[in-house]
Amino acid sequence: MKMLSVQVEDKLATEIDGLVKETGFYSSRSEFLKDSIRRLLNEMQERKEYRKKVRAAFRELAMKAKARGWNGELPTPEERNKILDEYLKENKIKLT
Repeated sequence: MKMLSVQVEDKLATEIDGLVKETGFYSSRSEFLKDSIRRLLNEMQERKEYRKKVRAAFRELAMKAKARGWNGELPTPEERNKILDEYLKENKIKLT
């Protein structure tokens, strides 16, 4: 196990100490910080995986659009309306 040293504002250290004492969830400030770091690392990893999925979905969408003749330019208002109409029809959505 590696030892890391961090400096935090006095107010933050006091808040951490208060929560550790009040809640009893952690045996020490150090345990609180280790758990906080684990949680943040896990959250960041989940976000990384989510971004991968979003990028893959965008790539798939772009490939479908290119297969339908998209040249990379933004569609005209008429083309957007046609795309919308097709989407609504494919997904059986009726606008009232």
